[in-house]
Amino acid sequence: MSHAPSTPFPQELASLLRRLPLAAAAGGPLEPDVVLGECPPALLDEPLTLAAALLAGGADLAEACIARRHPDLDASQRTALVAQVLCTLLDEAAGDAPPAWAAALAEPLSREADTLAESLRVRFLLDRGTVEELPQAIHAATSLHDWPLALHGVERLRGALGPHTPPAVYGLGATCLHHLHRFAEADRWVAEGLGPQARRIAALEPPGEDALFERWGGQTAPVVSIVCTTYNHERYIESAIRGFLGQDCPFPFEVLIHDDASTDGTQAVIRAWQQRYPRLIKPVLQTENQMSRGVRPFELLLARAQGEFVATCEGDDYWIRPDKLRYQIGFMRQHPDVSCTAHNYYHFAELQLAVRQWGKGQHNAWITAHQLMSVQLLLWLPTLVFRRHFSAMPPERALAAFGDQFLVSWLGTFGRGAYLDTFVGAVRRENEFSSWSPLPERVKEQRRVQTWVAIRRLHQRLGHAEVVAELDRRIAASPLDATTKAQLLARADTFHTEPALAA
Repeated sequence: MSHAPSTPFPQELASLLRRLPLAAAAGGPLEPDVVLGECPPALLDEPLTLAAALLAGGADLAEACIARRHPDLDASQRTALVAQVLCTLLDEAAGDAPPAWAAALAEPLSREADTLAESLRVRFLLDRGTVEELPQAIHAATSLHDWPLALHGVERLRGALGPHTPPAVYGLGATCLHHLHRFAEADRWVAEGLGPQARRIAALEPPGEDALFERWGGQTAPVVSIVCTTYNHERYIESAIRGFLGQDCPFPFEVLIHDDASTDGTQAVIRAWQQRYPRLIKPVLQTENQMSRGVRPFELLLARAQGEFVATCEGDDYWIRPDKLRYQIGFMRQHPDVSCTAHNYYHFAELQLAVRQWGKGQHNAWITAHQLMSVQLLLWLPTLVFRRHFSAMPPERALAAFGDQFLVSWLGTFGRGAYLDTFVGAVRRENEFSSWSPLPERVKEQRRVQTWVAIRRLHQRLGHAEVVAELDRRIAASPLDATTKAQLLARADTFHTEPALAA
């Protein structure tokens, strides 16, 4: 057998090697011998052939090439020969530029030459490496964004660990499946990985639309407007909608959903639910992305809201208590000076499949107007209900990076709030598909400071000197560089404002 790559790589061989995994995936009748029988025998154990086989169909296909050429070798000898060839190829790839063999394989296999060496190494480890080597190889596959390859490794790891498979392995498998748009399978992995914990965060089962209207005794004017902004949440949006429609309350609500021109199937899911609840679900389905044009979807929905109260939830979070609205609205009606309420929730880290209650659930607490205005604590959107004192946000909102923090600060100008720690009524997801998680820390800090500067400008205009002073201290303490801080403050100082519209 030759251990030095030969050139050129026969185009017809690449086609033959691709046919086998494609046929297997489709349930076709092709066997290795059928495909490899069409290959010239002298090419079967060439390094380029084995590399192409490994990339196209894994170690099994590469070893099938060896077996056809050298039928006297046993399984361990075939694996050793593939490994020997692989080491030779990887040695040639030690430099900065892709080696000649990678350039030869890139076009027939439709792969990038500069990733082929790493893909080759990872594929062999995922197929033939020890269980201890699998986690690192899976991580390498995710770094390559090769989600089928990473999923292959996760499936092998799960098979090796059996009932002792930790939840994080299921979470990683679900993430790979999500990237592959196999959402139903991803959810099954999550449910299996969570086990009994899944019941704690189960989505609600809503009644039919007629049953809801019957419960409301002929009332039709919405008391609560539920506003939901969504983008590429095909896998998640149904849980959010179930949480809205599953509310058991004696007053009407409306469901306003804005989809910002999702590129997946989010809008199809929304349409399907609207057909079932045509009087309650009022979608705004964009064909052009509005955020990229500077239009804020939350404010589009706020302008359409008819309820006395507004409840917020983004499309990848959801409610799990049917008495959520009844509890919060009842509390606010008992306390007319309260501008908003928020409550406890489950924090669900999807990648690790970790579920934890955010607060201890022991004591409800008042939030002073000053605490709200200076954003001393975060009130997460899936838990927030507020009085609709306004139909538009103040103009300083245009300066802020974080709409939820700005909204909380604005609510403080209308009165105090309440945090209902004893009520655990929602699930807030942490997942890598959000726009926030992948950002570098410096960018995150800049957006925090940008939002504080916007809030500072709002309260400077309104004459809230104590709030301005507190935000000044927070901005000064930020590790963000002084030049960027000065630029953000200068921009805010020259910002022209107009009063917000009343409701």
